[in-house]
Amino acid sequence: AGVACRLEVWQEERGGGPGCRVEVSWEAEGQPLRHPADIAAIFAAVPVSDRVRHKALAVLEALTLAEAEAHGIAPEEVHFHEVGAVDSIVDIISVAVCMYDLGITDVVVSSLAEGRGYVRCQHGVMPVPVPATANIAASHGLELKLTDNEGEMVTPTGAAIAAALRTKDVLPEHYIIEKIGVGAGNKDFKNANILRA
Repeated sequence: AGVACRLEVWQEERGGGPGCRVEVSWEAEGQPLRHPADIAAIFAAVPVSDRVRHKALAVLEALTLAEAEAHGIAPEEVHFHEVGAVDSIVDIISVAVCMYDLGITDVVVSSLAEGRGYVRCQHGVMPVPVPATANIAASHGLELKLTDNEGEMVTPTGAAIAAALRTKDVLPEHYIIEKIGVGAGNKDFKNANILRA
């Protein structure tokens, strides 16, 4: 519900080992500009629990405030380009669903590896990290660790998800690893482009 799209999931080998790759596709040409209220309405149409919807809306709020600050406008005036695209919307709601389905209540977010250089987006050529990502990192205390990779490794959506899910900054001194999940990104960097949970 909310947006028409297809999901394809497969295993992909990376430098860090196998990972799960998810591809989101849709029929329509291009993407409409979406305001925060438009995306909130999509989340409202998806048949999920209130806890899932609340988490997705927390991610949307972090994105909205960061974009408003980046453009010097009121939050209700924000319009999303890349973040308003179907794949970003699916990323947000899917993470919220997974957190709920897996019963995860605490999330430790380590430093996020970020690239260097510039990225081309709807607003033109922007430095990495792009302003929205930098704003989210600054306002939520996320640590960005610069790498030698050219290009964006932490998107505004990814930063907002990390900020909204994080409940702790560091792992306890002693812990047991019960399961590991590895997601494979779609960009080809010198280092393995994976997210490990």
